[in-house]
Amino acid sequence: MPSAVVAPRHLGGHRTLTKRSASPPTSPTKTGLGQDQLRRNNLSALLTRVHLHGSISRASLTRGLGLNRSTIGGLAATLEDLGLVTERQPSAVRQSGRPSLVLEPRRDNVAVAVDIGVDRIVTALVALGGDVLHQRQRPHAPGEHDVTHVIESAAQMVEDLLVAEPAARCLGIGVSVPGAVRDSDGFVRFAPNLGWVDQPFTELFSERVGTRVFTGNDANLGVLAEHLRGAAVGHADVAYVNGSVGIGGGFLVGGVPLHGSRGYAGEVGHLLVDGSSTLQCRCGNVGCWETKVGENQLLVRAGRLPGGGPEGVAEVIAAAAAGEKRAADALDDVGQWIGAGLRAVINVFNPEVIVLGGSMAALWQARQDVVDKTLDRWTLMSPRSDVIIRASAFGLASPWRGAAEMVFAPVLADPASVLELSTPAQAGVG
Repeated sequence: MPSAVVAPRHLGGHRTLTKRSASPPTSPTKTGLGQDQLRRNNLSALLTRVHLHGSISRASLTRGLGLNRSTIGGLAATLEDLGLVTERQPSAVRQSGRPSLVLEPRRDNVAVAVDIGVDRIVTALVALGGDVLHQRQRPHAPGEHDVTHVIESAAQMVEDLLVAEPAARCLGIGVSVPGAVRDSDGFVRFAPNLGWVDQPFTELFSERVGTRVFTGNDANLGVLAEHLRGAAVGHADVAYVNGSVGIGGGFLVGGVPLHGSRGYAGEVGHLLVDGSSTLQCRCGNVGCWETKVGENQLLVRAGRLPGGGPEGVAEVIAAAAAGEKRAADALDDVGQWIGAGLRAVINVFNPEVIVLGGSMAALWQARQDVVDKTLDRWTLMSPRSDVIIRASAFGLASPWRGAAEMVFAPVLADPASVLELSTPAQAGVG
C-alpha cells in the first residue's frame, strides 16, 4: 500500500511518480552529481526545511545545510522567483551586524486533501508549510458508497474549498482511501468497508476534477503525516495502526515506506488472531483482527447499534467510566484483542514506536492497562521496554494530512516543477 501513487492526469499530460522515501530530503547531496542535479537537490533541501519547520533564517539554513551564505542567498532567490517562499526582515533586529533574512513558505501554494471514510468524507485545503486553511466534512448518504456517488460528492467539496481561495495555486489533490491501492496507478484493488473491488478511482476522480490526483492507503498516509510532523518525528522504524470500522497499518522501515511488490503491504487488520472464530470479516475470511477491535464490534458488545463511528466509541468509553458494566466489559474485551494484535505487529516489524490512530487511540487510552497486560503475557522478540506506544498527534486527521504531504512531495523534490502547474487553483476544477 503506497504512501503515494500515480497522478494519472497532469493538466494536459500523463505523469508517473516513482516511489520515494517517506521523508523529503533535508540536506543536500554533493557527491558524483552534475551542477544541474546538485542545484536541484540543494533547492529541494532548502524548500523542505522551510516546509517542515516554517519561518527559518538564512543563517540557520547555512548551518543546517552546510552551504555558504552566497549559495543560500541564490537558492532563496530562485525559490522566491518560483513563488514558493517569501523573505522578510527578522522581527527582532540585532544591535550589531547585518540581520539574517527569514524565509517563509508562501501560503498561496496549496494542496487539497480528501479522506474517504466509511461514514464520511473530509476535505481540507492545506498550505505549503502545513497550515490548514479550510476544512469541510460531509456524511455519506445511506447506500451511497459506490464510486460514482463518492467521486461526485468529493468533487463538489473540493470545488467549494477552492472557491474560498481563488488566488491560490493548487499543486494537486491527495486522496486517502481505506483499502489496498495499487502502487503503479492508484487503482483501488480492494476497499471492503466501502464495498469497492477493482475500481480505477484515481483516474475517474482526476477526470472529474480536471487536475492531478494522488491516491494512497489511509494508514500509509497516516504514518507519513506522523513521521513528518506528528508523534513519530525522529523515528525511522514506525508502525502506524489506524482503527475505525476496519483496521489499517502503515509502516516505515529504516525511514522508507513499506510498500510490497504491488503496494498492498501492511494489511494488519486481516491478521488472523482468533482461529476459533466463525465471524466472517468483510474480506471474506474469519478470525481477522478487525473483527475483534473494529468500532462496530465494540458498539454491538456494549449494547449499541453499529454505525456510531468515533462519536459512538466515545459514548461507550464515557459510559464505562460512569460505571456501566456492559460498556466496561466490552472495552476490556477489545483491549485484550488490541494487545493480541499489537503483539504480532511488534514481533513482525520490530518498530521503535507504534502510533495508534483513529478510534484505536481512544480505546488504547481507555484500557492501556489491559493492553499492556496482554502484551506482557507472551514473550516478545523485542523487549516491551524497547517499544514506545503512543496516540496519534493528529487523531482522525492523520490520513488527510498525509494526503496533503503526498501532493507536496513532487514539488519538494523538484521545486522548478511547480511551473508546470496551473494557476489560479480553481482553473482545473469543474
